Amino acid sequence: MRIIIVGAGTVGTVICTRLAQEHHNITLIDHNVSVLNEMNNKFDVIAVEGNGATVSTLRKAGADKADLLIAVTNQDELNILCCASAKKLGTKHTIARVRNPEYGELMQMIKQDLNLSLTINPELAVAKEITRMLRFPFATKIDTCYHGRVELAEFVISENSPLCGMTLAQLHTKLNIRYVICGVLRKGQAYIPKGDFILAEGDNVCLTAHGEEMINFFKAIGAYKHPVKDVLIVGGGRMTYYLLNHLQKTKIRATVIEPDKQRCRELAEKFDCNVIREDGTNQSVLKEEGIAKTDAFLALSSQDEENAIVSLYAKSQNTKKIITLISAMQYVELFKGMGLDGIVSPKYSTSNEILRYVRSLAVTKDIEIESLHKLMEDNFEALECVIKEPIEGITGIPLKNLKLRRDVLLASIIHKDKVIIPSGNDKMESGDTVILFTSGVEINDIKDILK
Repeated sequence: MRIIIVGAGTVGTVICTRLAQEHHNITLIDHNVSVLNEMNNKFDVIAVEGNGATVSTLRKAGADKADLLIAVTNQDELNILCCASAKKLGTKHTIARVRNPEYGELMQMIKQDLNLSLTINPELAVAKEITRMLRFPFATKIDTCYHGRVELAEFVISENSPLCGMTLAQLHTKLNIRYVICGVLRKGQAYIPKGDFILAEGDNVCLTAHGEEMINFFKAIGAYKHPVKDVLIVGGGRMTYYLLNHLQKTKIRATVIEPDKQRCRELAEKFDCNVIREDGTNQSVLKEEGIAKTDAFLALSSQDEENAIVSLYAKSQNTKKIITLISAMQYVELFKGMGLDGIVSPKYSTSNEILRYVRSLAVTKDIEIESLHKLMEDNFEALECVIKEPIEGITGIPLKNLKLRRDVLLASIIHKDKVIIPSGNDKMESGDTVILFTSGVEINDIKDILK
């Protein structure tokens, strides 16, 4: 695909890197010549210096022939204008990053008028991710497929877990639950595990299940104690605003610690929550507000270092669930190494959402890719695909008779709106949606899953 990216900041360069690695033709627009030269040297992208909202710059970038334009500058208004201009010049699809909550309702109203294919709000995306993580407190990360009906949960096997030393086959025999362990990340090595794979302490595991079966699995292994009923949040910024909006629809009680007087007043007036005007890094304040007793502690300030420090303090207090906002992507691995597993990143969420949309534009004769999910430090992909017509050698054949590649696993089949965690006797049929889990292989056609 021919893709134009406007904005070579952190998000823009991450998206550019990922799409270039998937062999798309990328044109990058920005005023920063040094970043443009660096990306051009690394990935052989076309670099265009200038303002992505002007007709002359867009023409130079080839907007009249582009399949997609992605505007991710730091200015919402400029992103919207870039997309509107590109669409007028002939770009087929456009994506704008729009962060201001005041624009949320407006964008829904005028999205069609502006011919926007997709609007991305990083803070809103992370707020939704945090809400899912609070629903499943035992997981370090939760993602969903097929309109939220198929869930993908990442979790780390603890030292005293009953899973240690157990093979997947033994685990399936022991548990009368429909689930699939799709992938295991062990010391940086990615595995699509088979029945004889032995689980070990420290393994980062990805599990697929449907509905209550996810909770039943974690109850069975002793990882699920009780649902989250109250949260303590440090930081009252835009992220917290979106999160409180979601929490109002649940039974979760929230306490927010924020030093800014005006922000405290705004949150208290808008939401049914406790707002404390204090410094969130003050240990005595955190103790007084019950950091050791809260069901979940969320470090959501604008400072990565501050979030990491207070999260490590919460960990020392044996807080049940800790979620840490880290905006600088280069810090994520560092803080994970310190024991902070529940890390969320607006930039990472934004790039993932855009990648999903780009993949959804890929349509072949046999399948249509609905979405793509990058998982477990980008070592795995989950693809949601619709089988458009019967395929010789694949549809109508029991899975046990298909010779799948070792780096591909069929995680779910949705047949006539029924979610199936597949066994060897199940089959894929025309019209089915399938969730494919892969490692180190690019799936562009359903036949790619075979040896």
